[in-house]
Amino acid sequence: GELGLTNSGTAPVKLQVRVFRWVQQDGQEQLLPTEDLLATPPMQELAAGQQQLVRVMRPDNLPPDAPQYFRLIVDEVPDLARRASGMQFVLRYSIPVFILPPSPGRLKPQLQARLVRLDDGRDGVEVRNSGTAHAQIADLALGSADRPRIVHPGLLGYVLPGQVMRWPLERTAIDRDNDQISAKLNGAPKQTPLPPTPAR
Repeated sequence: GELGLTNSGTAPVKLQVRVFRWVQQDGQEQLLPTEDLLATPPMQELAAGQQQLVRVMRPDNLPPDAPQYFRLIVDEVPDLARRASGMQFVLRYSIPVFILPPSPGRLKPQLQARLVRLDDGRDGVEVRNSGTAHAQIADLALGSADRPRIVHPGLLGYVLPGQVMRWPLERTAIDRDNDQISAKLNGAPKQTPLPPTPAR
């Protein structure tokens, strides 16, 4: 595949492109070194208004037996020559990359969710995926199916197959016994109820 980068600013920028294997463990995201997916060129300098294509490729062209998950990280490299002039903001983009087997239609996520108390004391949600495909979760809502109350608008995150993820919720006085959890999955326009996970 190809990734297009554009410098829409008025000064040149230096960029670094790296690829990591994307895994989830103990409710947290982890990025691990990998050589199963490559990005070239890994470093470049873009003049103002310049565009650059980054090629993303697999050394092994054989189709995978199971889905593979990666993150493409694009970092703006700080310009040390400008550091003395004041605060400098640099950007980072984290782009998910999915490599699927030849018949991905047979793969489906199977989700369960429950409200939990996180290790830091905040209220949160735990989503378990016992299916065979990833799930993108957006517009997380609590309440009845006909009148859901969205408590996290927009993208919440992904749950990879066979994994569990936990996220904090900015809401107090959560009724853990009666609130139905629902979300928009993989870009669907409507809420999908998530059945409860058995308490542990």
